[in-house]
Amino acid sequence: MDKHRSGRKAQVYPKQPLLQLNPVWLILIGLLVIIIALQSVAVYMVFTSKFAGANDFFVRWLGGREYLLHGTNPYDQSVAEQAQRAMFGRLTTPEDKDEAYFAYPLYTLYFFWPLSLLPYAWAQAIWMTVLQFMLLGVTVLSIRLAGWSPPKWLFWLTLFWGIFFYNGARSIILGQFSVLVGLALLVGLWAIESRRDLLAGICLAITTIKPQMVVLVIIFLLIWALFQLRWRIVLSFGLSLVTLVLSSMLLVPTWPIDFVRNAIAYSDYVAFGTPLENLLHFLLPDSLATPLTMLLSLLFFLTLLPGWWLAFKGRPGAYTWAIMSTLIVGSLIAFRSATTNQIILYLPLFFFFQRLTGPQRALTAAIIEGLLLVIMWGAFIVTLAGDWEHIMLHGLLPALVLILYAADWHHLWQSAQTYEYRHWRLQPRQAL
Repeated sequence: MDKHRSGRKAQVYPKQPLLQLNPVWLILIGLLVIIIALQSVAVYMVFTSKFAGANDFFVRWLGGREYLLHGTNPYDQSVAEQAQRAMFGRLTTPEDKDEAYFAYPLYTLYFFWPLSLLPYAWAQAIWMTVLQFMLLGVTVLSIRLAGWSPPKWLFWLTLFWGIFFYNGARSIILGQFSVLVGLALLVGLWAIESRRDLLAGICLAITTIKPQMVVLVIIFLLIWALFQLRWRIVLSFGLSLVTLVLSSMLLVPTWPIDFVRNAIAYSDYVAFGTPLENLLHFLLPDSLATPLTMLLSLLFFLTLLPGWWLAFKGRPGAYTWAIMSTLIVGSLIAFRSATTNQIILYLPLFFFFQRLTGPQRALTAAIIEGLLLVIMWGAFIVTLAGDWEHIMLHGLLPALVLILYAADWHHLWQSAQTYEYRHWRLQPRQAL
């Protein structure tokens, strides 16, 4: 950067420990565990003991239970058939939209396996409660990483908004692992910013539970880390991922092949493409939507590359801009990405809010939150077909956030520069 070209010696900061916990944090964690336990009991008594749900979690819970109790491969067809009978009362047909395959990496089990030993009603209650608090963490971390300082009334309003906004609420209702992935990604971004590189790599490896949700931003971060000589991020990511894969192969040696087979089967019965494709086919005739999807997908990806390159070269503000734009574009063009994956868009949305100026900026942010809530829930209700959301919704939120960024990109770039000057502990290419 300019200050380096002037010959000024870079200040060296001590490396940060992986984590620092003081007694206050330990007390808060203990209180959080108690609150989660009490709320789980309440959710069980009021809801899950009477109504089974969270189908996305159920399939993973059943796969884990069959393995832990009976040694059955979670990817086995018999497990899918058992899930189908439990969910639908029959075996599915090719016309069904969900054939209940275990279509996640086996190491997903590491993050919930104790729940597979519980009856499903209890497991569902605990999981939904944990997801709620994870989503609160996603919202708070997004506010923090965006450098947004809303007034107290708007901060608390935004916490509730994060839970009841369509994409967040749907994630909890379905028991989606996207909340865990989103939280891991945000903790990883915080760790990168605060130079806890080992923790960053571990968190980024955890996000591979749902690779379609984060593939572009992970590629960017790993290449950026290499350019900035942040080797520990890359090594930690690689070693963590290898550990997850190999350790789970000790449990089921064939799981990578089984996973690919089930993922292909999942793609066959889930008849939707990228969020952009789904949105365009809803708005336009197929003859226009198909070529326009290909053209815009390529164009959007190419628009990321200048920001990536500037970030690789250490241009002030480029890293922050690249993260925000990559999250938005990735949520539009990633294959098989749905509304629950888009809780990661809380971060670029809040970054847009921190750029707002004037005495009414808090009110403006609150109005935008309200409009987005009404638009997403309204579109869901209007287009609802039976028990299934319309696939058009997959592209709606990222398209709306993209419009906000396209309309104000110049000021957002300036805000990215200001954010890095104010908040980064250490500029990327300074001495390790």
